[in-house]
Amino acid sequence: MLLDHFSLHDEATLIRKAVEWTLSNGFITKDIDPVNNYSTTTVGDLIKDFIENRLPSAINRNNISISKSTII
Repeated sequence: MLLDHFSLHDEATLIRKAVEWTLSNGFITKDIDPVNNYSTTTVGDLIKDFIENRLPSAINRNNISISKSTII
């Protein structure tokens, strides 16, 4: 909402898409699902990777669960 306030609508839309992607792919935090969840840092890293277009084509949930969203 702050980005929209400063007329950064494209940036706001990209962040909304990134959040929607994490939710639709089941990468959620403990406040949404107390049993099957990822840390806030991990979800934030996934959102950052989405925005930077750095998500791998195949998501390895084992790596993500240990906060390694990309493989070097």
